[in-house]
Amino acid sequence: MSQATEGRTKTFTAGAAIGQWILVKLSSGKLAVAALGDEWIGVLEEAAFADLDRRSVVMRSAEGTMKCVASGAFSAGAVVYGRAAGKVDDISTTSAVRVGIALEAATALNDIVEVLVC
Repeated sequence: MSQATEGRTKTFTAGAAIGQWILVKLSSGKLAVAALGDEWIGVLEEAAFADLDRRSVVMRSAEGTMKCVASGAFSAGAVVYGRAAGKVDDISTTSAVRVGIALEAATALNDIVEVLVC
């Protein structure tokens, strides 16, 4: 049975513990942390604490902006890419997947920043 989601979020089952605002992908039908080079589907809106937790994901296609976790310092206006552990940074590599444009600066690892997805 197919369906379409028109809202900003969609609920999925987590495959493990995953932190809030981390980029996620689907792996065997469950949420997993997106790594460098992975096509991500969105960011986790609330932390998942274990396998089978049901959590809401802000979809990559959603209108507006989303929060992301920084893997290092970068300036507002920087183009950010998915990095290891589902975080974002402005360092581009051949395998990096573009996430969007940072609307605020990150000064350190694990800062939460607003990103315009594009």
